[in-house]
Amino acid sequence: MLRTFMIASTTSIIALVLAFPLCAFLARQSDRVRNLLLLMVLLPFWTSILVRTTAWLALLQDRGVINTLLMDLGLIDAPMKLLYNRVGVIVALVHVMLPFMIFPLLASMRSIDPRLFRAALSLGATPFYAFRRVYLPQVMPGVMAGTLMVFVVTLGFYVTPMLVGGPGDQMISYYIALFTTSTLNWGLASSLGLILLVITLSLYAIQNALLRRSGVGIR
Repeated sequence: MLRTFMIASTTSIIALVLAFPLCAFLARQSDRVRNLLLLMVLLPFWTSILVRTTAWLALLQDRGVINTLLMDLGLIDAPMKLLYNRVGVIVALVHVMLPFMIFPLLASMRSIDPRLFRAALSLGATPFYAFRRVYLPQVMPGVMAGTLMVFVVTLGFYVTPMLVGGPGDQMISYYIALFTTSTLNWGLASSLGLILLVITLSLYAIQNALLRRSGVGIR
């Protein structure tokens, strides 16, 4: 359980760090450019998770594209261990989960009136202070919605950790499948599934309470 939460939390944080500047860039573009770039973001959804995960096997293996390129550039002398460990799992999961972070965050950023930020600057606020006190509170609903979506979906991932990760990187969904199909311990599998359901509903309730407390409800 702890391993599952750590992987899901790390994936959510990295996805947020990558998605925030990208969404800020997309929000400033024209509709035509934005739609074209969002189409590129949507491209991974047209490919199955199994195919995308298999592609990462070719990219991350010892003689894969990444290690070969780094050795040809002289940046490393020996291949880095990128496969069958936590690094490979996080990289593959972030690639799959990034669109789930981009769309709610971008929707929140597009709803913000840009004149408010400029007004704060004209009244003497520094750019960092205006970002922290004016821009960030308005974008927090999108941040929380995207983070919760990525975290919850990552909790139930099965294929990617199984193919890219090692024995110490398997998440709770792997053991649910194991207890269901191999050991036929359906009681334990049901208990683990119920735990995931309760945690998911609890996280949703906490997020909804925080947003309502700040004056913004989930719709």
